[in-house]
Amino acid sequence: MTIERIIIKNYRTLRAVDLKLGAGTNIIVGNNETGKSTLLEAINLALKCQLARRPAAYELHPFLFNSDSVTEFVAAHRAGNLQPPPEILIELYFKDDKPLADLRGTINSEMIDQPGISLAIRLDENFKEEYREYVSRRELNSVPVEYYEIVWQSFAGQILTPRAVPVKSVLIDPRPISKPSGATR
Repeated sequence: MTIERIIIKNYRTLRAVDLKLGAGTNIIVGNNETGKSTLLEAINLALKCQLARRPAAYELHPFLFNSDSVTEFVAAHRAGNLQPPPEILIELYFKDDKPLADLRGTINSEMIDQPGISLAIRLDENFKEEYREYVSRRELNSVPVEYYEIVWQSFAGQILTPRAVPVKSVLIDPRPISKPSGATR
């Protein structure tokens, strides 16, 4: 399995990333705090639906969202200019290999017919009315993630589950399993 392209929107420090990878080994270089580890974490999140080695649903918190997009959302809400809540999107476009045929489809932000996986963290439509009521009577300080869902699916539209992860991956991360501060920017 080869990842050819990565699209990330609003994940931690990565507001909008569209990265095309080369056919061989790719080396990610940058200064401290520029998002290198966050990029790898996002890839792992899309591949396994896990954060800090736990199911992502258990690790869902407002600090996963890009701080600039959250600031804009909160400011707009306070100004009475209600906007849709921020969403996180991570898409992995794979090389078109026969073993990945089940992941092939056009359900991605680019509508490209290619094998791939997407993970979206977004407002759960089942709680839309409850969310509207909540934001209408409260001054927001952050993203109300209690009204959010994680949608993990192939580009073919097949819902993915941890029991049937379509690709195997390993993220070797020297950081401790859980940080005392809970989240990083």
